[in-house]
Amino acid sequence: MVVCGFQTTSWTFDGSIKWKNLLGDAETWDSTLSYGYDGATEMSAGLLYPRFKGIPAALVTRASVFNQDWLKYSSYTEQIMGVSAGIVSDTRHDLSYNLMWRILKDPSHMASPSVRRQLGHGLLSSLKYTFKIDERDSTFRPTKGYAIRSSSQIAGIGFQSNLIRFFRQVCSTCSLFFCFQIAGLLNF
Repeated sequence: MVVCGFQTTSWTFDGSIKWKNLLGDAETWDSTLSYGYDGATEMSAGLLYPRFKGIPAALVTRASVFNQDWLKYSSYTEQIMGVSAGIVSDTRHDLSYNLMWRILKDPSHMASPSVRRQLGHGLLSSLKYTFKIDERDSTFRPTKGYAIRSSSQIAGIGFQSNLIRFFRQVCSTCSLFFCFQIAGLLNF
């Protein structure tokens, strides 16, 4: 599938390829590529096992590389490389681990002081747990019911000094008439 979207000031070109059941375990392999006029490039590859080693949950893994050229807006470039692995259950619980390496550069030497403080390398090592309840009759066009989702993410797992450290809690609820979200972030 190839998708090309146009907006007033930018455009993107997205491509995706999926292979199913290559190893005979009902797994799905996929790779994606996205290129944007504004300097954004993203490449990723993933693997989904619906039932891995008898666990009643799907195993999801993904490796990705993301490049963004922010020179037009804020005088810096960003590169993120990472891997993630997670267990996604059919019921109410999801658990994932992310390991991301971020590099911020200022090739023009004109970035703001707040951006300059973040320049260099940063490592994000985080664990995220999500609890969800969905009692709606349809995910896309519900006529009755409600959905509640709560996710907790803790970053900074490890002993290195360059780890990005924070705790994030996001709670959201949706019903037929309203959607509400509350989020909190604690940096340490």
